[in-house]
Amino acid sequence: MNIDIYKSTEDDERYLSVPEGTDISALAFAEGEALDVSGFTAFKASLELDLSKPRVGLNQEDIHQQIADKGYAIHGVNMEVSINLTGTLSGE
Repeated sequence: MNIDIYKSTEDDERYLSVPEGTDISALAFAEGEALDVSGFTAFKASLELDLSKPRVGLNQEDIHQQIADKGYAIHGVNMEVSINLTGTLSGE
């Protein structure tokens, strides 16, 4: 599935993803999720969701499920970084 992602101009941590080519002004939002789509700007176009390949910052499974259930996904981005040092120190 290819999606288009829009970023909120009012909340840097809010994104709206829809199937590629969807007119976001025609979306019918679920109760409690009403959004002013004029507050969103295009961020990424035609991004392929591939659940078999991890994608930095996106929970593809959640986005895919929301789109399947509602026709759109409201989400943020998250990044976890961990650094592991292995090996031995030399010269001491």
